[in-house]
Amino acid sequence: MRKRVLSGNRPTGKLHIGHFFGVLHKWRDIQDKYDCYFEVADWHALTTNYENTEDLRQNIIDMVIDWLSVGIDPQRSVVFVQSDVKEHAELHLLFSMLVTLSRLLRNPTFKEYVAELRTSELSHKGKKSIDSAALLAAEDFMELMKKEYSPQKLENKDFVQVLRAKIKDRIQEGLFKALSGSEDELPYGHLVNYGFLGYPVLQAADILIYRAEVVPIGEDQLPHLELTRDIARRFNSLYGEVFPIPEPLFTKFAKVPGTDGRKMSKSYGNTILISEPPDSLRKKVMSTYTDPEKIRLRDPGHPDRCPIFAYHKIFNPEETVEIRESCEKGELGCVACKKRVAEKMIEYLEPFRRKREELEKDVETIKDILREGSEKARVVTSETMERVRSAMKLWNGGKF
Repeated sequence: MRKRVLSGNRPTGKLHIGHFFGVLHKWRDIQDKYDCYFEVADWHALTTNYENTEDLRQNIIDMVIDWLSVGIDPQRSVVFVQSDVKEHAELHLLFSMLVTLSRLLRNPTFKEYVAELRTSELSHKGKKSIDSAALLAAEDFMELMKKEYSPQKLENKDFVQVLRAKIKDRIQEGLFKALSGSEDELPYGHLVNYGFLGYPVLQAADILIYRAEVVPIGEDQLPHLELTRDIARRFNSLYGEVFPIPEPLFTKFAKVPGTDGRKMSKSYGNTILISEPPDSLRKKVMSTYTDPEKIRLRDPGHPDRCPIFAYHKIFNPEETVEIRESCEKGELGCVACKKRVAEKMIEYLEPFRRKREELEKDVETIKDILREGSEKARVVTSETMERVRSAMKLWNGGKF
């Protein structure tokens, strides 16, 4: 019997080549080896973008079309929308009783997100915060000077040293209060919603509601899966064996740089779509950042620093040895190098683009696929929740 896999993506609309080489081509390749459930994680999308839902439905359609265009097959895998399967929410609620706040606060993604938010908040509210901090510090300073100051005392070096330390402490206290808020609350509590803090618990419910035995992840995602494993162990120890302990299926995801050299991301505006039209793709590739030390044609290049060479390794691997040598010798210019890889990328992506054009003509079929997938998913999730309610001795409609 094949092992069951659960994986998913938040719906962000049309996908870029980083999505394909990072995740989708692995999904496509494991469909005949595992019993695959692929989730459109629309509730997860709300954790960081709950204010803007105007495009959510279209984003779901666009993302699923890309899934299908690259080879995710609803006849071989279950493709469904998370919010169509309400048992996810029920299990999430029950799991939330088993996880401590401190455990969630240690989530690396949460800490990184808070750090970014605080930096952003300071950049937008910096002047107001600094003004407030300066006023508090000035008031504390004046109060301190009234108590401590006299001309005679300031001639004593030891007194001046102690006074300087006190002033520093009071200024630091004022700055902390202004920038962090009340001591009664977490200093970042006003920046993060409850849903985002608890999203790893919902993620655990997503996985365990299908009693998934395998989860494809990169090594950097292991901390997220470990929380799921911890929840499964805790539940089983309290109520009896209901959930398998899911194992990671480590996959070496290709890192695809964006056109500016950073990680490819819609938030950076540096993406090349899976369905990018040829003319648009050529334009993006021709404007892509290259080795800053290779200014003229004959200058020796450094391919490993250049996104264009990274694209060659993905889309044109058979020519990378020759391209590396020519670049390093200063025989291959950046313009020619870009033109070569652009044509290879167009050739590689063309079948996906054409398939997408066909699928876009029949959105109702996409909706039907998702409805059917959600029905298949609910067969499994309903059975799981019956086991959970029984194990926990919940009321369960009086069925006991």
